[in-house]
Amino acid sequence: MPGEAMHQKGEDGAQRAKRWLDATTRTRSSWTNAEAVSAGRLTYNWPYAGGEEFSFDVGGILYGEPFDHHNFVAEVKNYTGDALGGHYDKFLAQCYLVFRDHSRWVNQFMFLTWHPFRIKTWTKLCESDSIVAACLENSKRLFDTDDKDEARGKIDETVVSDLKDRLWLVVLSEKQEQLLISDDDRALIVQHRVKKRLA
Repeated sequence: MPGEAMHQKGEDGAQRAKRWLDATTRTRSSWTNAEAVSAGRLTYNWPYAGGEEFSFDVGGILYGEPFDHHNFVAEVKNYTGDALGGHYDKFLAQCYLVFRDHSRWVNQFMFLTWHPFRIKTWTKLCESDSIVAACLENSKRLFDTDDKDEARGKIDETVVSDLKDRLWLVVLSEKQEQLLISDDDRALIVQHRVKKRLA
């Protein structure tokens, strides 16, 4: 797929994911990295990659317990193919870095896709071993070493243990998107919340 078409498909996926998240009525606010001000909230640097940046596609603030006021970031993959597994590994390494260095700002990490991947290990994709393996795969950018044993010694197991409970792996579908709450009905819910706060 040409670069421009891939970019458009990615932007479409981010907007659809944002709409789905908002339609759950569990976000206080949300934004995408296509918005100039918001992009800065979603952009980070690899510590050992010469200033190389990465950004998440969507971010926001959740509503309602047990995640009320938790900030989240989300990576959105709107395409098929075996490469999804590699993208997920990179996402996990990025989550480890952001949670290690910015845990006061980001509390929840979501990977949203329309296509399941790694089906044989699906139930283990949010476990500690997957996070550690992803960090080792990206050890040069994370820890400035290609030596896996040295990199393993630099992984903070406390961060890994806490992070695994903050990962969300969500598979959407076009059919499912047709059942989303309407904007008008969602507006009524938001209006009710505002009135409740003012009462």
